[in-house]
Amino acid sequence: MPLNFKTLLLGCTLILIAAGVLLFGFVPRHAEGPTVVVYTSVDPEYALALFEKFTKESGIHVEPRTDSEASKSTGMAERLLQMKGRPDGDVVWNSELSLTQVLANADALEPYASPNAAEIPASYKDTQNRWAGFGCRARVILFNTNLIKREDVPRTLEGFADPKWKDKCTVPKPLFGTTRSHFVSLVLALGEEKAFKLFHAWRDNGVVIAESNSDVRERVANGYSTIGLTDSDDAFEALAGKKPVDFIVADQTADWHGAYLIPNTVAILKNCKHGAEAKKFVDFLLRPETEAWLAEHGAHQIPVRTLPGMTSPVPLGDLKPIVVDVEQLGKSVLPVADRIYDALKK
Repeated sequence: MPLNFKTLLLGCTLILIAAGVLLFGFVPRHAEGPTVVVYTSVDPEYALALFEKFTKESGIHVEPRTDSEASKSTGMAERLLQMKGRPDGDVVWNSELSLTQVLANADALEPYASPNAAEIPASYKDTQNRWAGFGCRARVILFNTNLIKREDVPRTLEGFADPKWKDKCTVPKPLFGTTRSHFVSLVLALGEEKAFKLFHAWRDNGVVIAESNSDVRERVANGYSTIGLTDSDDAFEALAGKKPVDFIVADQTADWHGAYLIPNTVAILKNCKHGAEAKKFVDFLLRPETEAWLAEHGAHQIPVRTLPGMTSPVPLGDLKPIVVDVEQLGKSVLPVADRIYDALKK
């Protein structure tokens, strides 16, 4: 059947819209009234649900900007740095911490002391009120229950260098997201000599470098690797899919004990167009009710503050959350990550 002009025009329009969605998650605005534009690297099933909840409560439409699984928060941060002082968005809701601090260091964020951040511990807030953290994931060791017993799973990251697990371990590529923050934090905590000695030991033990946390999850779930390092949300997703896996929260090393937690962070972009709406959205995300929602509705995120009647959805056992030097992490995360990747490659 030949195409008429209207059909051709409709097809072109749909192609342009799809291209906009692919190019950094642009979603054209359909709603009238007040709007807030939110950049986010959070998984869409949780971000979109909370956007809808916020709109129903406030009457403010959320226009989302999202990133891809491959680039994590990297592409988002690069774009916002390029637009520093003249952003096309209002809020950045990042699924990790280090690149939010990079934006803060670059003077791309507007200070805002949300009243809902008052009870958030100081270790999850910027000293200049440029960002605040909430709802954490944990770094975990995922294991295939068909290939290893729980009692045999190594408890620390040093276990990935144990010769008995040679060629059976996987870690994500440290150039993106939570893995980059985690491994650079290891360097800052242990010092370069000890940290790079560990990375070289992983390399010599045949540790596989996967593309992402979800790639680690799939490799372990499918039996290509016996154990792998990933985030707690990936572990819960594998469990929900009835995969033959389980997990433990990773301790770090003999010199740096504790659980590595990754908070969500939220901040207002400097010189944004919708400042009042941005503050309302930040207040919404930092409510205890939002943390409770993220703990209970499939995300299994760990609240940063004590919520009545709620236990941690991720079993930390006797591990305490470790404290990270966020200022130094923001300064080091980009240059040091490349060196870590080089140390891990064959």
